[in-house]
Amino acid sequence: MKCPNCGSKNVGKIGGNLFYCRDCFCEIKVKGNKFVIKLYDHEGRIKRVQYINV
Repeated sequence: MKCPNCGSKNVGKIGGNLFYCRDCFCEIKVKGNKFVIKLYDHEGRIKRVQYINV
């Protein structure tokens, strides 16, 4: 799987439909035909949430 945020292949599976990109530090959830991407700041707070259609 490629990261829909940065295009990296350095993505690992956390569990179920949840993935994590080690390059841009985003959490990716697959929901139906959409990716829900959560980007975090350096303190662990959610900085931005994106919804991308597959």
